[in-house]
Amino acid sequence: MNGTDRVKIHRIDGNRIELIEDVLVVEQDVSLEVNGEVLIRTTCSPGGLREWALGVLFCEGRISREEDVRRLGEDDGFVTVELHAAVHASPRPIASDLVVKRDRLEKLAAEVVERAKVFHTTGGTHAMGVADGSGIRTLVEDISRTCALEKAIGEAVLTGVDFRRSIALLSSRVPSRMVRKLARCGIPIVAAVSAPTAEAVDLAEELGICLCGFVRCDRMNVYSHGWRIGL
Repeated sequence: MNGTDRVKIHRIDGNRIELIEDVLVVEQDVSLEVNGEVLIRTTCSPGGLREWALGVLFCEGRISREEDVRRLGEDDGFVTVELHAAVHASPRPIASDLVVKRDRLEKLAAEVVERAKVFHTTGGTHAMGVADGSGIRTLVEDISRTCALEKAIGEAVLTGVDFRRSIALLSSRVPSRMVRKLARCGIPIVAAVSAPTAEAVDLAEELGICLCGFVRCDRMNVYSHGWRIGL
């Protein structure tokens, strides 16, 4: 299934009206069943549902590695998973001594925005990237910022990314639930081009996460654990 569709629209610009073809994002209803229980029903961009399911399970503390999954199947947006054991781990303080330079963080954040091709075409997606010392390892766009995060994490799980040495890069604002998800992964630095909530900052401070917002050009706001970027 394609992630965009073309439609005819009337575009109005002052007194000028023209009939043009526009590109819009499309959506897909999806659900995730774990050990016979429906865990999530949501709407996201089509594709990447295996990665989405793994990302959800990792971010919710239900698995710590791909091998914790006994079986994973997908049929028309309905994903079924069987786990070897039922667990639900709480987020813990980040066990990482990762420090990066501020200019590197700015360049990575700018690269995520630059590479968000569907957003530049439609204005209808959020982007989430995971980067390590070698650069951006995963980059996902989705109509749902949460699903973008989960798909990017799932892809990173499949490619063997070491989250303790990684940075999460988001094009969206950052609520506390997203910090909680990233903490369960063990990611020590989170950079967004928009703002966090007060609760997200409190949680990042508690869990040892360097949380940065408004990371644009050569400026940013650093809300917690600035030592991870040399402050």
